[in-house]
Amino acid sequence: MSKNLGAHTSCATDNVEETVMRFVRASTPDGPRIGVLVDDDTAVLSPTLSTVQDHLESLSDLGTNILASSYPRVPLDSLSLLRPVDPPSMRDFMVFEEHIKPAWRSRGIEGPAAWYRQPIGYFSNAAGFRGPHDTVEIPGGSQRLDFELEVGAIVSRTLQSVSSDQAESAIAGYLVLCDWSARDLQSAEMEGSLGPFKGKDFATALGPVLVTPDELADVRNGTGYDLRMTTSVNGREYGHDLWSSATWSFEDLLSYASWNSTVEGGALIGSGTCQGGCILELSLRHSPEQYPWLAAGDQVSLSIERLGSIESVVTASCRGPWPGFRDGAQNPHHTRKTTTTMRVES
Repeated sequence: MSKNLGAHTSCATDNVEETVMRFVRASTPDGPRIGVLVDDDTAVLSPTLSTVQDHLESLSDLGTNILASSYPRVPLDSLSLLRPVDPPSMRDFMVFEEHIKPAWRSRGIEGPAAWYRQPIGYFSNAAGFRGPHDTVEIPGGSQRLDFELEVGAIVSRTLQSVSSDQAESAIAGYLVLCDWSARDLQSAEMEGSLGPFKGKDFATALGPVLVTPDELADVRNGTGYDLRMTTSVNGREYGHDLWSSATWSFEDLLSYASWNSTVEGGALIGSGTCQGGCILELSLRHSPEQYPWLAAGDQVSLSIERLGSIESVVTASCRGPWPGFRDGAQNPHHTRKTTTTMRVES
């Protein structure tokens, strides 16, 4: 686990005033428990606290109290880590230009003006969150399972129509996010001019740690942080990027999401996929033979420096396609018009 956390050891355990906060949540016989990392190999677990949801505006104080306690230190690799938070909602964006360029080129278009004018995003399914080491099942009817490596930000308090500057203080922490995607289901439904929906709503992995922004301040660069993002499958590196290559910052995303709307405390904001962060992009850049879709048994590793790694094994589907599909070639439009006309005439 220590190598997954980027071997960043700025913590000073003898002086909690200097300690930056990295939170985990672990499974125990008494239920989930919140812990704070002492270093890259050791955590202090609270014997009673099961969530940080009520402490998102004061995570530094919470972490300081846990680290200053007499609670026992435990080896991190002895813990079964869960997702560190349970967000009530998720908005996902698309901020990495180099990631999306191959898709634009495949359709013979330049970057749409709307993408550069404002953040582009969608809502996803808050009931689909998974832990950093949970298996992911191929959705029924899909043959094109993909991963997406993203950064996730957790909102500390409820916001309405805030500026980017105001949004900065409302980011409680960051974590690794994997937006699992069924590309065939996604493309089929988006032919109907809406979505994504079922191609995206079955699983989103979070974790393994929630890192407060002060942990990353020394590598802030423009719209992001100079932290390496890396994807690999079965031990083979697939791609990498820097978080700082994002076109829009999380402050921008949070401001845009809150405008004329409400973003509740605890909400998850996703960056969208980084360059080299999914199979779809890599197959367009290179070839589908070099980067095939995921299959049962594949081991996927998605890492961000200082935020850790999501490590998941793909499992086979236990169900088939949705049984309610109709023949799309039989457009019922004319039948409906005829029926309506007959009713009017009668």
